[in-house]
Amino acid sequence: MVPTLLYPCDTLPCMPDVKRDEVGRRVFQLKQQQSVEGAIAIIRSAQGKKWNDISEEDVGSLRLMLEELWLQADRETWKSYSFSRLKLNDILSIVRMGYSVKNGMLPKKEALNQLSEIFGRTTSDA
Repeated sequence: MVPTLLYPCDTLPCMPDVKRDEVGRRVFQLKQQQSVEGAIAIIRSAQGKKWNDISEEDVGSLRLMLEELWLQADRETWKSYSFSRLKLNDILSIVRMGYSVKNGMLPKKEALNQLSEIFGRTTSDA
């Protein structure tokens, strides 16, 4: 008969206690990151060779704005956006918005309004 371990932490390493709300926050962040990275992958694929003209720093600015949009939009609205329909000019506008928000030149609320307008033109319903 094999003895059962009543307290596995006595013999095996255990993860530290993590509060439920911290786990929830991390899951939320992971979902956001996955959604945004998926959107960037779609954009990159749709742009083809034109994507090579966008620097890593510009991609960071684009990512910042997509993260903000993901936070603001409900999930059904996010899913309705057709990221592959973005034109290069739209992408460059979003990148500039990201820089402006980061530098405090454009209020986040105004940037989100502009983003909603751009992405409203790309919805799969349109």
